Amino acid sequence: MDLKKLIGEMTQARGLPGYEGDVAAIFCREMEKIGLKTDTDAIGNATAYMGKAGGPRIMATAHLDEIGLIVTEILDDGALRFTRMGGVDPRILPGSKVRVYTKEGKLTGVIGAKPPHLLTAAERKKNLEMKDMYIDMGMSAERVKQTVRVGDLVALDGPLTELAGGRLASKTMDDRACVAAMCLAAEQLKDVDLKGEVCFVAAGQEEVGSRGATTATYRLNPDLAIAFDVTHGQMPDCKPQEVFPLDKVVMSIGPNIHPAMHARIMETARKNGIAVQECVCGGLTSTDAEVTQVSRMGVPTVLIELPLKYMHTTVETLSLDTTRECARLLSCFVREILADWGNIQWQ
Repeated sequence: MDLKKLIGEMTQARGLPGYEGDVAAIFCREMEKIGLKTDTDAIGNATAYMGKAGGPRIMATAHLDEIGLIVTEILDDGALRFTRMGGVDPRILPGSKVRVYTKEGKLTGVIGAKPPHLLTAAERKKNLEMKDMYIDMGMSAERVKQTVRVGDLVALDGPLTELAGGRLASKTMDDRACVAAMCLAAEQLKDVDLKGEVCFVAAGQEEVGSRGATTATYRLNPDLAIAFDVTHGQMPDCKPQEVFPLDKVVMSIGPNIHPAMHARIMETARKNGIAVQECVCGGLTSTDAEVTQVSRMGVPTVLIELPLKYMHTTVETLSLDTTRECARLLSCFVREILADWGNIQWQ
């Protein structure tokens, strides 16, 4: 599997919260290539099934959706007002190129705001807010009103860019890089005689409340859950305990994570020569692990995290090698834990 190519394709596909069908189709295509059965559910989750039903069931999840915008108003001059879908930081928006999904297809726009030269003294003292911005599509007002509707989706535009040192930058690495890595992990497991079943879930609507993982965990009722998401990579001006080098997989530890399973996956990493670093999280992890853990009567949960810089921007930056190592950790852990299932000490 060409992981870099798959990441590039997935990051450029439309997949705003509740509208993840395009990227879900890519996930299903890749999983079907290696012989897995797939399905999609009513909320937009895509699931691929591997191994033997009737034994222990492991669910691995990574989310499909991306942050974005939605049109709220069409102004008299054809400019578009908008609001956020998910955790969009207004500071990244001025000057951004966007894709507006209309009834006539995908159209290009740019986000503008009043330039500093024209601001009043009072305006210069204020932070720029989303209500101060608009999308300019370069069309006449009449043409915009014929083409665009309130409720049309808007995705941020950020092409896949190769940097030095094996780094990649793009929009939507959160969490498409992990979805792609999950496909790679499945490929690594395809010829293994698994002693149980693995359900790979590409979940919808994480950015607006982990809705897909909530329903998937309830439906699949797994014996063990592995959440797969991104975390903050090392950047200037950040506290060392809040960011992590890009060249190691991150494993969270804390009340959201099952201690025995955390110990087992750390041992898997050690045995297989996978470089890992621990992230202490004393509360919630702000990932799908939060909802998988408390589904039904509770599900033992671990969290694999891929460090990236500049989260929730159009230049989310990560290491391709570390992404591969995340996939290898997932596949090694699944293989080893199912093989030793009868001997697990849960407490």
